[in-house]
Amino acid sequence: MKETQLQEQSTQLQAHLIELAHDAIIVRDQAGVIVSWNRGAEELYGWAAQEAIGKVTHELLQTRFPESRAALDSFLATGEQWEGELTHRRKDGAQVIVESRQVITRNSPNLPIAILEINRDITERKQRERENREQNRQLAALVESSDIPIIGKTREGIITSWNRAAERMYGYSAEEAVGRSITLIFPPDRQDEFARIMEQILLGERIDLYETARLRKDGTIIPVSVTISPIHDSDGRITGASDIAHDITERKRVEEQEHFLTEISKVLSSTLDYQETLANVARLVVPQLADWFAVELVDAGGQFELIELAHKDPEQVRWALTLREQYPIDPDAPTGAPRVARTGQSELYTEISDEMLVASARNEEELALARQIGYSSVMIVPLVARGKTVGVVSFVATESGKRYDERDIALAEEVGRRAGVALDNARLYREAQQSRDQLDIILQGVADGIIVYGPDSRIIYANEAAAQMTGYTSIQDMRATRPLGIVDSYELIDEQGQPFVRSQLTHLRVLAGEAEAQATIGYTKTGTGQPVRWSLLKSRPVVDESGEISMVITIIHDITERMMVERRKDEFISMTSHELKTPITSLKGFTNVLQRRLAKQGDEQGLHYLARMDAQLDKLTTLIGDLLDISRMQSGKLALRAETFELDALIDETVENVQAATSTHQLLIEGRTGAEVFGDKERLGQVYINLLTNAIKYSPRADKVIVRLFRDGDPEQAIVSVQDFGIGIDKTHHEKIFERFYQVTDPEEKTYPGLGIGLYISSEIVARHRGRMWVESSKGKGTTFFVALPLQRLDENQTVTRKEDEGLNAERS
Repeated sequence: MKETQLQEQSTQLQAHLIELAHDAIIVRDQAGVIVSWNRGAEELYGWAAQEAIGKVTHELLQTRFPESRAALDSFLATGEQWEGELTHRRKDGAQVIVESRQVITRNSPNLPIAILEINRDITERKQRERENREQNRQLAALVESSDIPIIGKTREGIITSWNRAAERMYGYSAEEAVGRSITLIFPPDRQDEFARIMEQILLGERIDLYETARLRKDGTIIPVSVTISPIHDSDGRITGASDIAHDITERKRVEEQEHFLTEISKVLSSTLDYQETLANVARLVVPQLADWFAVELVDAGGQFELIELAHKDPEQVRWALTLREQYPIDPDAPTGAPRVARTGQSELYTEISDEMLVASARNEEELALARQIGYSSVMIVPLVARGKTVGVVSFVATESGKRYDERDIALAEEVGRRAGVALDNARLYREAQQSRDQLDIILQGVADGIIVYGPDSRIIYANEAAAQMTGYTSIQDMRATRPLGIVDSYELIDEQGQPFVRSQLTHLRVLAGEAEAQATIGYTKTGTGQPVRWSLLKSRPVVDESGEISMVITIIHDITERMMVERRKDEFISMTSHELKTPITSLKGFTNVLQRRLAKQGDEQGLHYLARMDAQLDKLTTLIGDLLDISRMQSGKLALRAETFELDALIDETVENVQAATSTHQLLIEGRTGAEVFGDKERLGQVYINLLTNAIKYSPRADKVIVRLFRDGDPEQAIVSVQDFGIGIDKTHHEKIFERFYQVTDPEEKTYPGLGIGLYISSEIVARHRGRMWVESSKGKGTTFFVALPLQRLDENQTVTRKEDEGLNAERS
């Protein structure tokens, strides 16, 4: 009896569950007659249970089967569950598509008694799928017909779509590209770019107008601007990315030409010495625009004077000068430089053929030499000054294989025009120098103060501005002052507020032998309490025919306002850096707490993102520390915590720590110093870490960095050098790279992000140890930085001063 009750309860429970289900649940006998019709079926089809029970299912619902009803019945007879899609007709005539599951139910003797059918309405889903397919079809057609290269790829970088514009840009057909890695079009030096890009894409980020380079099938490199967007599936998961690229070759060419002309203008305006000017121009032109560069002046008789000839190989230049003496230009030649000089019209030879060489050669020997040079393309443009052709400028391509076109000659003509103006200015300047008295060049109306000192430091000339700046009522009173009498009535300070040493006054330094001297000086009348005024002093000598200094010209430029701005900027940097330290410290604390919590929860993805956030906080902490160091240096408050330590041990420890953080380079140590240094171990370690990380950063294609320790024969100092095999530094930057916020820029090399403060801080730290830091490098041949430290004790209570002050402190003591 109890068992019967349990069965009844179970049956009632099942009936309730069936009735409450949202899906349509239908039970039919083997003839297809409906015996059960739940509430879900009523809601889906519109018939009440009493209307449906007793009807044949496929007749009531006008079922459309994927194959046939017989096929469905045959499958069910196997005892397996059938799943598929069916189309039914509702009571109101509307068509619905259902996801159906059907199975035969059997009794205890295993005889079939009924068929259970569970249907779920998927009409809306199927409609969306049809709409998506249509949208995808339209999108595919749009992509295929687009003039913009569009590429689809998987998360792994496998190309899935490749439109016709991509075929035209990259040279690969869709059949060649689809199924291959996207790195197919990445240049060899940018193969790691894909991983960095996908790292952002998989975070759901879009990359807009990213400028890079791509590789065509024919091996040529093209600059492009790409926009990369994540591709999501219907569930929002990122399945890949789309690349939209724009060829920016022409834009880059224009930018490079504009930059080139800007640099040309800077060079042309930097000096009035035309020989120096043309030599500097030649260094820009060769090899960026030409393999050979020549400038020739033409006199009234049509005779040519070669004033500049440049090639990257000095031996080639010497050889060419010898040839020029043997084969001077024929001023009556119908083409080439003589014709350009006569007509003022440029000549462009896009491709130099052997027939052209034969036609222009005056004899067999000259022809052989022309063939030896290997001309490939030539431009000759006029050198114009005040509307008159005064010479010609020649641009010759040889070993580079360049082919000049109309755009190139337009650039060359602009160079010729600007060079002509600069040469004319230099000529006018020389004429003015020869025709005027030396003191007549000093104008009274300028805002800057001008003082002319004699060899004995007495003032022989001053303008009104100089008198006003120094507090004199007249120029005569100022000139009557004894040597150094002006500075005796003032309190002089340097940029750090330290007393300025009189012997460092710029005119005294020039009289002592410096070619040019410059200093920034703050001054205020002694005992008046007046605000400090600031001036920038520049002094240069004027020499007589025997080479002796006849006078020193000093220019005094008031920079009080600029110094106030600099002070406010330094105060802002200091204040901001201090204010940022507290929230950054709090964030670090919170990340540590969150890291422990996520570790307990086993949230690997969360830990991954947290680690990345923590790394960025570390970078920010380092940056803030650097800015604070700069602030302390500028205010003279960076203290050394001196101790005696082994230099070799510090290098070993530093190299070990940096090596642990990199897998791309092997750090090698050569030599030992056996030296003990008395100084701030932590600060000097900071210097070596900066040099090592820079060496790794700027040698992306190398795999090692060499650290050398040696004494160099000097028992009073130990030297540590860090050598990389990377991009190198052009000699023009060697002096400036240790300046605050200075960054090396090169249009031919990749630009690396940074603030330009690492080397500045390092050099300041070394200088405060009375050491020396310098660099040896050339472009493309790696870089070696040297740090030499004296093996002498520092004052243990020393407060650090700037480099300039150390010499002054020693002088005062």
